[in-house]
Amino acid sequence: MNFLTKEMVWRDNETYGLNSTPAHNPVKAEIIAYLGQLEIGKALGAVLVKTRAELYTITNRENYTPAIVGADPDQALSGYYQWKDGAWHYVRDLADSITRLIDVGGTANAITAGLRLGVSVSALEFVVFVPVANNTGAVTITVGGVTLPVRNGLGAELDPDDLQTGFPAMLAVIEGQEGYVLLNEANVAAVVLTAKAAAIDAKNEAQAAKAAAEAALDNLEEAVLEASELAFERFNKLYLGPFDEDPVSDNKGDDLIDGALYFNVPDKKLKMFTSDGWKLATPDTNDFLSKANNLSDLPSKSAARANLGLERLAQRRSVGPDEIYSNAVTEPKLAARSVTDAKLNSAKLNTLAVNPRIIAAANVDASGTVLWGSNLTCKGAGTGTYQYTFIQPLPSSKAGKFVVLTTAGAGGRIPVTYSKTKDGFKTGFSKWLRPSHPYFEKANTAHDVVVIGVW
Repeated sequence: MNFLTKEMVWRDNETYGLNSTPAHNPVKAEIIAYLGQLEIGKALGAVLVKTRAELYTITNRENYTPAIVGADPDQALSGYYQWKDGAWHYVRDLADSITRLIDVGGTANAITAGLRLGVSVSALEFVVFVPVANNTGAVTITVGGVTLPVRNGLGAELDPDDLQTGFPAMLAVIEGQEGYVLLNEANVAAVVLTAKAAAIDAKNEAQAAKAAAEAALDNLEEAVLEASELAFERFNKLYLGPFDEDPVSDNKGDDLIDGALYFNVPDKKLKMFTSDGWKLATPDTNDFLSKANNLSDLPSKSAARANLGLERLAQRRSVGPDEIYSNAVTEPKLAARSVTDAKLNSAKLNTLAVNPRIIAAANVDASGTVLWGSNLTCKGAGTGTYQYTFIQPLPSSKAGKFVVLTTAGAGGRIPVTYSKTKDGFKTGFSKWLRPSHPYFEKANTAHDVVVIGVW
């Protein structure tokens, strides 16, 4: 603290003893502090004086009586004293280890400063002052007539602009280090402030980017929902689902469009709508000849060969190169039954092979059970995933060369088809969940499947 005297508290001018400065109005806080000192001194039986000379005029005190010399013109004489064995003994400086320097002047690199009244240089541990100029190199400071160097925390001389005009400097006295230690280099503070400003800018940019990303995500969500709804609307108009009889309108009550499909439950057949009404979407195979029984179900094989113009074919064992070249195959060399049942069946089936058609269809519940179907089996392959297998596999040349139409499941589940082979394919059903990861959630759902391709 600064030791207060009545002369200081009720001084005539702002600067004690300097009549050119403005008149001083006593400060309430200083009056309270001064009276507090008197109370403490009285309680301790202490002697409070301004100068050591005044103290030496007071004698005959009890041993260990304390005394304070608060404002001796010689600052080295101010401090705490004690009466012992018939004399006053100096004990230590006043407790003013932290203070603000006054009357700062000098040059940028050779600073001068004064101490407040009652403060001793020897007691200083921490001081604050405001430089009058930026330093250009090594710095010294003279405080109370004592000149010491100012260095950084590593004991090195200051760099240019470590002290800057108007930037408060804090000096400390560190045991084992000569002079004063500058605790807050202005250059470092400037770097910190710049970094802080950059961090704030980066934070603002990040927040702006986050807002833009959230807006984009909202737009994406809307686009996905719109696309899903549009896809479902189109499919719902094309595939009507299962019915017991031919429907007269689509699922919304609108007119049927050419190419619309539905599954006739009683007949277990898929039907397609045209301008002529509902027709079977797949060939009726009731009159197809079976390859498995070698065409034994053909009523008249000879009639079939005649209709196809195959009743008279050359026999390989009877026709030589010369005869083929001269087109001279005679009647005895023709075979009447050279067309086999298997060849006849293939000839009939191959007339349909090049036309795209529905090759499989099914209605599946959430567990993967086929409620009705044609050329398809199904089993669940995980949450929201189904494995379909053709009862009659496609030829290897047609592996994966087909289109799968799938209705959206319950709750707007979005169908995805993948892993298409000659033996079958997989479907997966997921639903838009939230505008953050994970965006989709898989779930089991009942649905219809139609497969279109070339056999």
